[in-house]
Amino acid sequence: MVEYIRIAAFLGAGLSVGIGAITTGIGSGLIAGEGAKALIVQPKANESIFRTMLIGQAAAQTAGIFALVISMLLLYGISEAPEGGWFKTAAYLSAGLAMGLGSIGSSYGAGYAGGQACKSVARMPKQSNMILGNMLIGQALAQTSAIFALLVAFLLLYSVPEQPEGLEIGNIIVKSLALIGAGLAIGLGTLGPGTGVGYVAGKASDMIGRFPNEKLKILRTMFLGAAVSQSTAIYSLVVAFLLIFA
Repeated sequence: MVEYIRIAAFLGAGLSVGIGAITTGIGSGLIAGEGAKALIVQPKANESIFRTMLIGQAAAQTAGIFALVISMLLLYGISEAPEGGWFKTAAYLSAGLAMGLGSIGSSYGAGYAGGQACKSVARMPKQSNMILGNMLIGQALAQTSAIFALLVAFLLLYSVPEQPEGLEIGNIIVKSLALIGAGLAIGLGTLGPGTGVGYVAGKASDMIGRFPNEKLKILRTMFLGAAVSQSTAIYSLVVAFLLIFA
């Protein structure tokens, strides 16, 4: 049984950082690409564009860092002779799935928001600080989904009890699948919200660059749209909790 638990931990670690790296890299590339275009459009705003690009890329890496943390915990945070039976086996695999899948939407959304901010700075260099602030707020909102996934991954790692002795095989299968379902629920359930919030934030930055005097109306619409988009991630979080603890 020890071998199966460790195998699940290794697979979970690979899934977490492997899947998490996909859109983290894409998101950072989106920002750099738009930054390069912005420099050609407005070379005199080189410093502001470059600053926006680097800060945006750093923020877009957040979910990838979360995925790396879970991967390291799965590799080095368990004992040499782990116990817990099939419950722990399913939980470790599910933790990797939760964080890996849970980073996709947030990373892409943050990348889109950062790219649009670079474009907007090129259009309106004098409003670069305002655009940068809006970008960071939008990227933070987009990363909320990744935080939900991180929370579920931690619960799967440290809150799942050991498998009781003498438990019937049917109950073992049901609970193990419920734990895997929890990881899939939060992982897949955050794809849309993370991407959607990033899209809202990106368009908000674009509009601030076009109509800076309408900043308050744009921000209000962004917050409202982001809150509605994020609601389905909360549903996924609740279902994941139920699958883990019910």
